[in-house]
Amino acid sequence: MAKDLTNSGIERQNILNNQYALNRIQAYVGIEGMLFEGEYRFTKKMIADFFQVDTSTVDRYLSTHETELKQNGYILSKGKQLKEFKLQFFHLINEAKNTPQLGLFNFRSFLNLAMLFRCMSGMAECR
Repeated sequence: MAKDLTNSGIERQNILNNQYALNRIQAYVGIEGMLFEGEYRFTKKMIADFFQVDTSTVDRYLSTHETELKQNGYILSKGKQLKEFKLQFFHLINEAKNTPQLGLFNFRSFLNLAMLFRCMSGMAECR
């Protein structure tokens, strides 16, 4: 049986630290984000739509794996940063019009979440 590299936090981090692999995976996946502050960013709704899950599923993973996801680039945008984001992408983000903060994933945290989805879906045992 092949080793599943998504079931260990250390193994997930090894993949996420490999910039070459990240670039190749991002090109292969083809998800389009919003280029903001030098990184492609994705809203929770974009993530939920891509994985065909409800946003509450994304919320559940955020609450149980918040530290890991933040270490890999998930941010809560607020204040001046959020204002700049809204000015640049208001036409693309319906859920952020009147919110005081907005969670944004970069590709690294997007991939981290994908590995957690796989890990927690019963296909692998997470550690």
